[in-house]
Amino acid sequence: MQVQFTDEGERLIAHPEGRMEATDASDFAAAVEQRLQPGMQGLSIDLGKLDFISLGAIRGLLRLGRTLSSGQREMAFRHGDAHVRHALDQAGMAEFFTFTPALHSNRGHHHEAS
Repeated sequence: MQVQFTDEGERLIAHPEGRMEATDASDFAAAVEQRLQPGMQGLSIDLGKLDFISLGAIRGLLRLGRTLSSGQREMAFRHGDAHVRHALDQAGMAEFFTFTPALHSNRGHHHEAS
């Protein structure tokens, strides 16, 4: 997995690409923590180029979200194909984090524009 970062003022935007496995999530979390600047209010993860996310990677993202939350920062998700978003939904991530567009906006449909 590769990841690029952009800065949108008070938010760090992560753009992971490819497959995210458990070990990738640990490296991803470390990279996020290095790039977050004082004054940044949170992290948005753009799922648009992520092809797959493992359960271990989801656990890693959940740990990252908890760490950010303890520092008064939020984590949110953007875009993403139906398979990746479904995996995150099945893991219960929608109960803790914001998804744009909302995960359940197309419930019952088999595809989603990214």
